Amino acid sequence: MPHSTASSLASALPRRRFVQSLAAGAAAWVLPAAASTASEASGASGQPHMGTAPELRGNSFDLVLSAATVNVTGKPVKATLVNGSLPGPTLRWREGEVVTIRVKNLLAEDTSIHWHGILLPYQMDGVPGVSFAGIKPGETFVYRFKVQQHGTYWYHSHSAMQELTGLYGAIIIDPADEGQRTRADRDLVVQLSDWSDTDPMRIMMNLRKHGGYYNQNQPTALRFAQDVRRYGLKVATDMRQMWNQMRMSPTDLADVSAMALTYLMNGQAPAANWTGLFAKGETLLLRFINAAGHTFYDVRIPGLKLKIVAADGVAVEPVSVDEFRFGPGETYDVLVTPTDDAHTIFAQSMDRSGYARGTLAT
Repeated sequence: MPHSTASSLASALPRRRFVQSLAAGAAAWVLPAAASTASEASGASGQPHMGTAPELRGNSFDLVLSAATVNVTGKPVKATLVNGSLPGPTLRWREGEVVTIRVKNLLAEDTSIHWHGILLPYQMDGVPGVSFAGIKPGETFVYRFKVQQHGTYWYHSHSAMQELTGLYGAIIIDPADEGQRTRADRDLVVQLSDWSDTDPMRIMMNLRKHGGYYNQNQPTALRFAQDVRRYGLKVATDMRQMWNQMRMSPTDLADVSAMALTYLMNGQAPAANWTGLFAKGETLLLRFINAAGHTFYDVRIPGLKLKIVAADGVAVEPVSVDEFRFGPGETYDVLVTPTDDAHTIFAQSMDRSGYARGTLAT
């Protein structure tokens, strides 16, 4: 279950890391999430911004991709940022308009941006070696296309595993027909991801050595003895043989676990407690985006029903659930009506090795 108080968080974390996380959370609270125009997109200079991403509106955008050092877990690590932000800025478009996005590469390596789920000419899709050559260091590539849909989407890199080090962000497309807009008093982006202080290429190499490298919940002799007592020797042996024939274990639910990952909500670790604000009596549209490289999340807000109204940007027949599961690349639009002054958003990894968390609060 998620920790509900600062004291319980403090008991679960080293003191220095806890204080660092609180400081990060305080910074996210103070820094406004106000919308800005595309011309206000900042460059890569200054302190990296982590938390609720700035929102850029309009049809002309400038995105600067750069490397910077960030501190997610208490250890300084290199990240890939968009306009100095992790996650990158939320881009707000309008259906029917033509958008122009100038992407400047200040990295020491090739880069790209893929517009996930967006209908566009293949030359603008942003997949190196397939739709274009990529963006060389120091160069600027101009994406230009007509927006033909509305809903919740996202963007990310398709180069050098940069997506896993921070190069991702949300896209919100408002409908041309106002009658198709989901009615809510406020909408909030809840972007889930997973972060590792280990270089993504190192993680890949470890997985190639052994598929269960990051699975710390392996069957043991003690577990076999428990199965014998519960099911009998033959059934317990047959079960082991079945899993061995498949060359996997019954706990093989995720390639990478919390052994290597920290689970983030809007760029913040659980102890930092990302907070989205609302006023009493409001109905909220929560735009959930799974920007993780590895993780399936089970998402719930204890005490509240979640009314799913769209999946992957497409409106669906509304359905109310207590919890939903979604994988990397998926988006869900969810309506909630808070009943208390604060509610926890709890997103648990499918293998139950860790979680991301945040708070909705007045």
